[in-house]
Amino acid sequence: MKKSIILGIIISLFSGYSFTSESEIPLDIQEYIDSIETCQHFSNEWDNSLPEERKKEIEEGSAEYCKKAKILHNKLKNKYKDDIHKIKILDEYDMSIQIEL
Repeated sequence: MKKSIILGIIISLFSGYSFTSESEIPLDIQEYIDSIETCQHFSNEWDNSLPEERKKEIEEGSAEYCKKAKILHNKLKNKYKDDIHKIKILDEYDMSIQIEL
């Protein structure tokens, strides 16, 4: 239930937010965007005062989505290295979160 609520909030927050129309964004880049936004969402939720169960959920969510975002980022930068438009879309998203693979 909590995950459904969180997902609903994420979707509503970012539904109107886009650097270009979704029809111009390939599915693999959209998957990356979704992963990085979810990664950042989980990372921003962390608070030492949270119950241990919630901390564990946040850690697991961060690990899953941040790792996926990092892998996709590297893969897509290589795949679209000759496509300036797609590289610009990728560069709009900040990969400042340190991720251990």
